[in-house]
Amino acid sequence: MRSATALAVEIPFGIDAQVDHQIPLPIPGVRPVLPVPVERGPRPGAPLRERTSRFLQAVVEVLVGERPARQLAGWLAPDVYRQLERRATLGARLTSGRRSSARIVSVHVSMIEPTIAEVSGRFVHHRRSRAVAVRLELAPDHRGQPGWRCTALEWA
Repeated sequence: MRSATALAVEIPFGIDAQVDHQIPLPIPGVRPVLPVPVERGPRPGAPLRERTSRFLQAVVEVLVGERPARQLAGWLAPDVYRQLERRATLGARLTSGRRSSARIVSVHVSMIEPTIAEVSGRFVHHRRSRAVAVRLELAPDHRGQPGWRCTALEWA
């Protein structure tokens, strides 16, 4: 993978000629963007990513009519719950008798602040890719325990 501000060149003398080496382009005021390797396995952000993956899967199941919206009521802000419930009612009418499971295939978590995360995901339903995005905020629940609550939801 090459960055947008790097030029790939081959070094012919003495170094392995099969390996591409990156040399930053001379663009003033711009630091080169280097590719970040994809890490697998346990890492500090993994628990939130895994939980949001399961949450997005549940949201997608509500959107396509496979799960009732009331199962997610504890995770959602009241206005988001009403929005999702309206969509679930419409989705149930449109897809009655024609069900196939939707599944999340990618999730990206972006921490805006330590207590705010924006999560985007791609899901596949009826062999079509669609997008879903949520904003999660860490806030105390009715018992005073901190927990993540969905305060915004968009899908396409």
